[in-house]
Amino acid sequence: MEYNFGNLIKIERMRKNMKQSVLARGICSISYLSKIENNQTSPSDGVLELIFKRLELEVPLYYDFSEKVDQTKKEIRDILKEALLSRQEEKYFKKIEKFKTNPVVLQSKELYITLLITLARFGITPGGNIQYLIEVGWIKDQLKSDDRIRYDLVQCIYMFLYQSADRNTTVNLLENVGNKISSSSIPDWEKADMYYVMGALYHRFRDYSQAIEYVKIALEYFQENFCLERIIESHMIIGLSFKRRKRYTVALEHYEKAAKVADKANLKDYYGMLYNNMGDIYFLVGDQEKAQKYFLDSYHVKEGAKSKLYSVMSLLEVSVAQDNVDAILKWLESGYELKGNQNELVEFNYHFDIYVSKYQKNNQYALIESLKKAVEYFEAYDEYYTHKYALWLSRELRNTGKYKLATEYYEKTISMMSRWE
Repeated sequence: MEYNFGNLIKIERMRKNMKQSVLARGICSISYLSKIENNQTSPSDGVLELIFKRLELEVPLYYDFSEKVDQTKKEIRDILKEALLSRQEEKYFKKIEKFKTNPVVLQSKELYITLLITLARFGITPGGNIQYLIEVGWIKDQLKSDDRIRYDLVQCIYMFLYQSADRNTTVNLLENVGNKISSSSIPDWEKADMYYVMGALYHRFRDYSQAIEYVKIALEYFQENFCLERIIESHMIIGLSFKRRKRYTVALEHYEKAAKVADKANLKDYYGMLYNNMGDIYFLVGDQEKAQKYFLDSYHVKEGAKSKLYSVMSLLEVSVAQDNVDAILKWLESGYELKGNQNELVEFNYHFDIYVSKYQKNNQYALIESLKKAVEYFEAYDEYYTHKYALWLSRELRNTGKYKLATEYYEKTISMMSRWE
């Protein structure tokens, strides 16, 4: 068993925001501590005891836990497997965190890295803690090939969620993961989750062909192993990707397959999203009556303000298509009431202000200003709405004779479309 003391000391010191000079004072030189942290030397038990005491760590130095490493690793990996395949990450996160003080984990380098990588994967799920990914980054030079693939994929998710890198950097890293994953020794259940995540990211980056390809690989595993929640989610992403490619019939087929699984398994939490997506298809093919029915069903079964607000957005679009101003104003009122003063729902202000300017104020200048603000806001993280509102804005500017500015916004939409292709 390879001992973990170097990684443990480095991470615990950095968690405490402690400088090497403070930790080393009266114990050893800074250069010697650096060698310990980088696993370049094996310090005496006496030095380790003093370092652990200063870090307020209880680490067993005189007992060998090597015989328990494999079993403990299996426990950690089994918890991750159950959490990911059942889509119950929040439920299992606390179970994983308990291993942070496990003496076997603290002693074994392999096990400690396994735990940190697992915590990092949990960390980017709802209710998780992103700090764990940062901590893995402190020792990323110690990662073996499979763990480096895992780390890089979680990094991709982080870069997308927090906009910490530009699109090309994230996509390049994602491609690198895709090139390595098939030849790795990562188990099939984890590969399936990783392919699903990669597909979801490619969907967000508008590479729908790649999204479909990866999620279909994941779906095959989920179907063979009856992972019902994951089957539903896979069909939804594939459907969304086909919708973006304007293959509406195929998209609807995947939504219907997802709905069938949800019905049979009584997974009602998915009904709202499924109804909304099916409504989108009928809206796009011009069946406004059917679209409205599905959007209303979605609105009524959803829980939570943000989720309902997305249905309100869909109902606004149907009302616009039906030229029903009364319905537009009604759904605007419902939208503002749902949003209230919740700061995390600020994006809906930009959506609603556009409809208010056009249908309540009937003011073209106010509409142009609302569209400009929306484009500026969504440009940072949502290309779909950036494209939609920039295209709308270019038309409004052209109608007012501002041809140069209209061309600038139109070119912005062309640029986005070329990236998607």
